[in-house]
Amino acid sequence: MGKVTAPEPLSSSHEVANFDSSEIVLDNWIKQRGLKNQLLGASRTFVVCKENSHHVVGYYSLATGSVNHTDATNTIRRNMPDPIPVIILARLAVDISFHGKGLGADLLRDAVLRCYHVAENIGVKAIMVHALTENAKQFYLHNGFKASSTQKNTLFLTLKK
Repeated sequence: MGKVTAPEPLSSSHEVANFDSSEIVLDNWIKQRGLKNQLLGASRTFVVCKENSHHVVGYYSLATGSVNHTDATNTIRRNMPDPIPVIILARLAVDISFHGKGLGADLLRDAVLRCYHVAENIGVKAIMVHALTENAKQFYLHNGFKASSTQKNTLFLTLKK
């Protein structure tokens, strides 16, 4: 795999125009909404770039949210208020030039670590993700997420202390 930078917050200096993950929804989001949402405080997006450049080759986006008891897994809803506070992994994408090289798992690991740091300071029980495709769902399951029993493509990762 070519070398990439450490994840850093998305800024106007990052080049996203040529980002192509092969998922049009994810490509359009980073190009059209990523920086706007960052500036508005609606989400926080972290990007990795090709080494020695600002060309984005992967990103993930986090936001706050909640989930109803009926949609959460048993482990998450136990002794929790309704709704349950969660961090939403709103987007995670890797440019096709880096597919199959472990960058997605590296980005997910960074996102989870960042969420653990947040959970040390505010009340949040889990990370929630809505998988776009069956392949994405399998990726999250492989990385320890558990499927909702009521929402087909919604998965959770408990943030344990």
